[in-house]
Amino acid sequence: MRERINRLAKGIIEEELPMLVCEPSNIDLPIKVDEAVRFEIEVRSDNKIPLKGVAYSDNIRVKVVDATFGGIKNVLVLEINSKNLNSDEKIEGSITLVTNAGEREIPYIFYIKNTDTVLVLDSLKTVDDFMVIAKEDMSIALAIFMYKDFCSSSFMRDIKLQKLYETLSRGDDFRSNLENFLQAAGNKEAVNFQLENSQLDFASVEEEKTSSIKVYKENWGLLDIDVSTNAGFIKLGKDKIKNEDFVDNVYELEFTIDPNLLDDKKNIANINFKNGLNEKKLEIVINKNLEKEYQREARLFERKQWINYFKLRMEFELSNEKLKKNEILFKMLAVLDRLLVSTYKSLLVKLLKAEIFLMQGDKAGAKSTINSIDSKIKENKHELRDEYLILEYLDTYMYPDAEKIRDLCKLVKDLYKKDHSIIELILILNLDPTLADNPLEKQKFLKRAFELGDRSCILMMEYARLLCKNPHLLSSCGTLEVLALSFGIRNNLISISLSERILEVVRDTKKVNGAILNILISIYNALPSNELLSDICEIFINGNVRKSYVNKWYEKCIEKRLEVDRIYEYFIYSLPERYDAPMPEEVLKYFERINSMAEDFKLRIFENIVEYYPHNSEIYRAYIKRIKIFTIDNAMKLKMDSHLTNIYSGILEEDDIDERLAKIIPFLMNSYDIYVPEDGAKSIIVVYPELNGEKIYELKNKRAYVALYSENAVILIEDEFGNRYYSKDMVVDKIFYMQNLIDRAYEIDENHDMQRLEKLDKIADGVGIDLEDVSLIESAVEEIDIDQRFRNKLMSRLIEYFWKSSKEDDDIDFDLLNKTGTMSLNEENIFMYCDTLMNIGNKLESIEIIKSFGIEHIKKEDLLTLVTKAIEDDVFEQNKILVDIAFTLYKNGVFCDKTLEFIARAYNGRTKDMFDCLKLCVEQNVETYDFEERILIQMLFSNQTSKLDEAFGIYADRKRVTDTIIRAYFTVKSDAFFMNDEETKDAVFEYLEDGLNDVDDIKEFPNIYMLALSKYYSRKEKLNFKQTRLCEMIVKNLCDEDMVFSYFKALAKFVYVDRDILESTFVEYKGEKENIILKSKIFPISDDFFEEEFPNVYKNIFVKYKKIFADEIWEYQVVQNTDGNIKVLANDCVQFNKDEDAKESRFILINDIEDLPEGKDEEMKEKLTEFIYKDELVDNLFALI
Repeated sequence: MRERINRLAKGIIEEELPMLVCEPSNIDLPIKVDEAVRFEIEVRSDNKIPLKGVAYSDNIRVKVVDATFGGIKNVLVLEINSKNLNSDEKIEGSITLVTNAGEREIPYIFYIKNTDTVLVLDSLKTVDDFMVIAKEDMSIALAIFMYKDFCSSSFMRDIKLQKLYETLSRGDDFRSNLENFLQAAGNKEAVNFQLENSQLDFASVEEEKTSSIKVYKENWGLLDIDVSTNAGFIKLGKDKIKNEDFVDNVYELEFTIDPNLLDDKKNIANINFKNGLNEKKLEIVINKNLEKEYQREARLFERKQWINYFKLRMEFELSNEKLKKNEILFKMLAVLDRLLVSTYKSLLVKLLKAEIFLMQGDKAGAKSTINSIDSKIKENKHELRDEYLILEYLDTYMYPDAEKIRDLCKLVKDLYKKDHSIIELILILNLDPTLADNPLEKQKFLKRAFELGDRSCILMMEYARLLCKNPHLLSSCGTLEVLALSFGIRNNLISISLSERILEVVRDTKKVNGAILNILISIYNALPSNELLSDICEIFINGNVRKSYVNKWYEKCIEKRLEVDRIYEYFIYSLPERYDAPMPEEVLKYFERINSMAEDFKLRIFENIVEYYPHNSEIYRAYIKRIKIFTIDNAMKLKMDSHLTNIYSGILEEDDIDERLAKIIPFLMNSYDIYVPEDGAKSIIVVYPELNGEKIYELKNKRAYVALYSENAVILIEDEFGNRYYSKDMVVDKIFYMQNLIDRAYEIDENHDMQRLEKLDKIADGVGIDLEDVSLIESAVEEIDIDQRFRNKLMSRLIEYFWKSSKEDDDIDFDLLNKTGTMSLNEENIFMYCDTLMNIGNKLESIEIIKSFGIEHIKKEDLLTLVTKAIEDDVFEQNKILVDIAFTLYKNGVFCDKTLEFIARAYNGRTKDMFDCLKLCVEQNVETYDFEERILIQMLFSNQTSKLDEAFGIYADRKRVTDTIIRAYFTVKSDAFFMNDEETKDAVFEYLEDGLNDVDDIKEFPNIYMLALSKYYSRKEKLNFKQTRLCEMIVKNLCDEDMVFSYFKALAKFVYVDRDILESTFVEYKGEKENIILKSKIFPISDDFFEEEFPNVYKNIFVKYKKIFADEIWEYQVVQNTDGNIKVLANDCVQFNKDEDAKESRFILINDIEDLPEGKDEEMKEKLTEFIYKDELVDNLFALI
């Protein structure tokens, strides 16, 4: 640039300027956020004349790597910084090329290349936005949910939601995770499903059968159902119903039944439908062979009726009331009637009915029934043995015959030994008189029947009745005795004497089983006694029975103060989970003397004392010290269950809390009883937005005790496969309401983690912090495992504090910032952080951060503050980033005197922008340094002449001018006037005249000055003496150099101009290139164009002049020949016009004669006389010479 100014100062102007070409001439490209982008612009000269220039970018995000360039072909490299841009933001601006070919602007727009993913994520401003997408199209929501950048969406900036997402994502089922995320984050109703039926029955399946069941989806959401079956004969259409399979919230699942795999009976199977922890079953019932099934059901019905009959028979035998006996007989008849239509043993049923008729005294009805079947039975007595025996028995019943009875009894006994039939047993008991009169013999018979395998209720009843009447027969507690006695107890067949005998036998028995024990308990309930109670408790203790149902027996024993070894221990062992009464004092006094109780003993005893014994009671006072120790020991271990919660609530007091316990109490007092109703839940997962990691608590009976460190806790449940779920039905109950203990703990331990976490939450969500908060953050980040995202929130608050502090104190602990979190600057804290750096002197670092972060998200007023502070340091007086920021602010109307002064001192860019800023500086009376000179130089260098005079005027008025720049200015003005006829002030020419006067040798005076002055003089009406002298010198010098122009004719009125010039007609053409051809023809002399020389007189101004007569026309064409391509640039004609100031000559006289019209003979005579006279005069003059 300086080189060209020096050349201009010498009056040297390039004959031809470079033809500037930029590719691309406009930039509109997509880029990615946080991606390093380089872009190239080709800047070249199309006419091979070397370019020289410098490139400026007006956006700090776009840097020109090497701003200066020169040569025919150049490549400008741009570096684009896209960090911290939002998806809807653009980098807009322009590259300004200031060159010796002029000034060129290349506008650019770099917009963020947003994928569909980014666009969608950016549109999610709230959870509700995501819920809307999910409700409209769950597949799209799932795709979004699975994006790796899902947490970068606007609504996911909430750390709690991020934690929820991360915790759910540790499970493998993303589809289930989405549904649970929507429930937890968006308060969505849980999706559910119902089956059309709970059971399907198929009467018969002979060939492969296809059926279906409709599954109804309830509530919107993502519902995937796993389908399985426990039967091989069922083949499912699919094993997983996906959400996409539902049409209008209905899916019809098809399944096939394979008859070849069915059992030949009723087949029962299940199809299981499972969604997460929600499971439903469809029962399938199939009868392969319907006839056999009917037969089986008939058999079951028949069996049931026989059972009912024998129950009623025993009830009849056991009843002593006549009226009731009659009712039972009628019931028995009804049962037999039902049997009659369902059994093939109809003869037997009829005989039993006949028996009942006899019992009712209806001998005629019995005879009638018997007579109707008598002959048939007797004819088939071998096949119908039971019927025959009953028939004979009824005959003896109606017609007693001792001998017949004896023979029948013998026959039945022989048969019973082989068959053990219950009917035969009943017949023997009714027919054999020896059994009725001989108890011992009857006992032997019954025992023998038991040994033969008879386990019928009839046998048990008979044996129980026998023992009830004959207690002495009970000598041991064998199986038969136990069964019979148990039957007797159930049916009230145990007499007092038998009870006493039972106790005698049991005490002699070494081994007592549950059945015997139940007999004893039944006896005690009927006939309570201390001795029996002691026996029962001893049996329980010896059997190590600790079930809660025996606790009442131990308690009864203790209340009666019976001496039973280990009774107190077993009382504690057998306590139910909830014992809602004071323990007997005997128990507590017993354990008071025992120092080394088991932990479970202590737990139950201490809990009962705390709950039910007054503080002033003897028991409470005796135990309180031990209870305190126990309570504190368990509290220190953070143990928790339903019993300990009662102890903690009743025992812990403020005075108990020391430094050791103070660390535990806040956790203990913030414990919650969490109940999870869902089946299949294995554990509870708890995560905190503030902390790293997760805590897992196993569920016991669907319940867990959890200490929650923060109100922001995220609580989920997990199944055995590691899948995680959100439960809306989860019940979270706070256990303790003892804030006074927590407050006391915080008084003792001021740095308790839970209290610090509470304070940190308030700091992170607050608007200001103090020195105490800073100290808290400093200790917490070192000692607590804080989540990085929460650390970054704390760091923002620290930045705010340091910013305020830096205004008064420059001793800022930036190491604390680095320890707190990773530098994650945003719109909220970028200004405070950078201003803090400015305040403490780290201005360079602040500037680099602004450069990297960009200025789009910093308020303009804040940015002005930062720039103003930075430029106070002389080190940054030429900092390009700062000056670009200052100028950007100025363009947006945000500036101050300091920034204007800074711009004036250091800014370089587009000429118009610089000039506008200069005028503002002048108006504001701001120091401009060399701003005017830089602008003027740039205008001169790049031929920007539109505001050149105004800029020169400001420069000349305000600064000490430089001769080189002045001369360069006048050179440009001269050139503009001469070449382009630009309006130029007289002062310019006055300066040129003074310059020419000072020149000793006119040839040293630049041609452009002489051309401009001569053209200027040609337009004046008159010249003074000085100007005339200068004009004469200029014309002579230019003519000597063959620089002749048509306007020279106008100078003839002031100075001598060669007659050839005055008598010639001129063709002048101003072109852009040298390869110009002139084609001429003179009409009417010639009809064809001919080529002739067309001299390039000055800077592609081509001049050709020649003499033609007034009646001739010079027709010409200006042609350009480019590599054989002919292009006509101009096509015109000229004629001779006599200049007013041209003096007479022979050529002019001839032209005047030719111009005379017909009839002017006198005038023509006068002209011819004058021409002859002058011609002779000239001949004579040359002869003298």
